[in-house]
Amino acid sequence: MEQYPERPVLLQQARELALDLAGTEKPTEALQMAEAIWTGVREKLIEAPATVEEAIPLYARRHVRKFWYWAAASLLGLAVGIAAIRYALPQKRSTTMPAIQQVATLLMKEDLQRTNETNHDQEVWLVDGSRVILQPGARIRHAAFLQKDKREVYLEGNAFFEVAPDAARPFNVYTKDLVVRVLGTSFHVTTNKENGDVTVLVRSGKVAVSKKTNPSQDQLILETNQEGLYKIETHNLVQTSFDNTTLPKQLPVPAATPLSFEEAPVVDIFETLEKAYGIPMHYDKKTFSSCIVTTSLADETFEEKLKIICEAIGATYKIVDNGVLIDGRPCKE
Repeated sequence: MEQYPERPVLLQQARELALDLAGTEKPTEALQMAEAIWTGVREKLIEAPATVEEAIPLYARRHVRKFWYWAAASLLGLAVGIAAIRYALPQKRSTTMPAIQQVATLLMKEDLQRTNETNHDQEVWLVDGSRVILQPGARIRHAAFLQKDKREVYLEGNAFFEVAPDAARPFNVYTKDLVVRVLGTSFHVTTNKENGDVTVLVRSGKVAVSKKTNPSQDQLILETNQEGLYKIETHNLVQTSFDNTTLPKQLPVPAATPLSFEEAPVVDIFETLEKAYGIPMHYDKKTFSSCIVTTSLADETFEEKLKIICEAIGATYKIVDNGVLIDGRPCKE
């Protein structure tokens, strides 16, 4: 934990893997392994017995796996987890990626999926400041913190997008058949449940709509109050225009829900951010139980919101593979 404070999930995985080995048969050098582990423990515990033989009663030495499990849990370090895996995995797996590295890869590459399982529209936020209104049953999938050079969202169902401007990072929305590329705008994407036709209706700004199978051809450039229709049967893209009086009433422009807090416990604010962005927030509730904050958060990015909240309570944050780690001292009551 001292060496890798930013990887609690990875350490927990290592711990669980080590504990699973408690009931398995150990190799003949298990006692030597335990001795090495105990040496590490002794560095932290000055008055610990000098050797593993002194530390383990006779009956315990007959069951080395119990001591091995205890020592691994005591260290709870990444090195111990990796060593335990190496000793326990069959030799035939020696050429494959260690299990602990597989876990780390999954944590870094796994996309965030967010589904509206309610019977009403649901507002969700992306870390760049973009806002998405998911209609019932709609789902989006994207990298939790998006990518450094691009922003990609995969959509199933109907949704309204209000994209934060960022000329350096194009924003792409992928449906089953289409790609919608924007820099900063708002638009609806809807799928006809009866025939599967997809409609892209631009509320503000400009978007480019193309087929996923051939994005360089048959591209439509849509501006405010223009609509692109993709016909599933013919695989054609067609364009139409609307004026303000004939815009479809079933597709209103949703107003953003302000994140305003008046004398609110900071743990409630963290929970609100976690729900809005779908990103886990890791912190000690007891430490921050007395922290009260008054603020209004609007167009800031996720990280800018974190800075505002953490500065208000004298805390720090760190973005890691599985979410955000927040550290600090108790607030004065």
